[in-house]
Amino acid sequence: MNTGIIGAGASGIMAAISAARSGAKVTLYEHSDSIGKKLLITGNGKCNFSNMLMDASRFHSGTDSTGRIGRILKRFGTKECTDFFESIGVMYRERKGGIYPYTDTAESVRSALKLEIYRLGVETICNCGRISIKTGRAEGSGEKSDCSGCLHEINGRRYDRIIIACGSKVAPRTGSDGSGYELLKGLGVKLTEIHPALTPLTVKDDLSVLKGVRCDAYLTLIDASGHAVESSAGELQPYEHGLSGICAMDISGNACRLLGKGERCYIETDFLPRFTDDEVKKIIEDRLKSFPERNLAELLTGIFPKKLIGYLVHPIDTRREGFLNELVNAIKHHRYELSKEMVSDFSRAQTVAGGVPVDIIDDDCMLLGREGIYVTGELLDADGVCGGYNLHFAWATGFIAGRQDL
Repeated sequence: MNTGIIGAGASGIMAAISAARSGAKVTLYEHSDSIGKKLLITGNGKCNFSNMLMDASRFHSGTDSTGRIGRILKRFGTKECTDFFESIGVMYRERKGGIYPYTDTAESVRSALKLEIYRLGVETICNCGRISIKTGRAEGSGEKSDCSGCLHEINGRRYDRIIIACGSKVAPRTGSDGSGYELLKGLGVKLTEIHPALTPLTVKDDLSVLKGVRCDAYLTLIDASGHAVESSAGELQPYEHGLSGICAMDISGNACRLLGKGERCYIETDFLPRFTDDEVKKIIEDRLKSFPERNLAELLTGIFPKKLIGYLVHPIDTRREGFLNELVNAIKHHRYELSKEMVSDFSRAQTVAGGVPVDIIDDDCMLLGREGIYVTGELLDADGVCGGYNLHFAWATGFIAGRQDL
């Protein structure tokens, strides 16, 4: 079985190894000068390559009506992932649920993958230039459901199977330039709208006064009708134009999906998520009694960072009746409107929302009605939250696509 793979990122490399281990003759195409370059920036260079809590609830998709993401993850879960990396010599460790190489360096993962590629005799063509694909069936092959009669070509070379693993349009300097989308459009695949995901939230307010603040928070994405779409907790890092940190980035994909439809949406921020509204009010009332000489900002000292205290109390007039309720509302229900500008800004995104609908591939990642044509990784409409989920999905889809029907 002759397999051609386009894209030598995480899913493409995994597909090549999986296919070669199954006995296929494999050619791996990469338009940059080396394979696995994007791996070097994953997990801030530490390559958080999986997670102990691996299930479909950690992923967003607008096109997974049948639970296909969950079925893929059951076939290649955390154990299958760690077993694979042990098989190529990568020791690993667990940190807060995330799975990291024992070295804490992405380069060691990339090096081990390259060694396995070379050991298996995978032909690697870097700097391959513009890719062209032709698909069809051999004369007299009929309409078989397998790909034994398929004739596919990459740049004029024939293959029994083609795996498209080009990655998204995030981090173009590493080779992810969005060219895979054009290849798929050329095959007649209709893509969903593509937006940034795992990216900071851009708001209409100027948050310059909060730059440098780090605090725990609970964020809720609110749609134009006032309904809660999604929530996330974790460290919040405000910056001039919005909100960053894991809790903000985790819900950014769905935020962009709403904004991309032309809808208005909001982020409600709870700056003290461990306490209820009533508990927060009682804390402040007790402090008023214990420290009657303090002003409102001084009462919050020891609860919030100094910059955040000034931001919360600045608009509140203690002479007004009900000022305590205003303060509680500012602490627990601070609301920002999101800016539509974030829909087109991929500069700080770690992955994308949208792409190839999950419903038009089968459980082996093959395009329905396109025998022998597979799609993997970031090209699919499946964006995970922070914590190694997107990289794991790349491994899982690459592994499954690589080993099918061999």
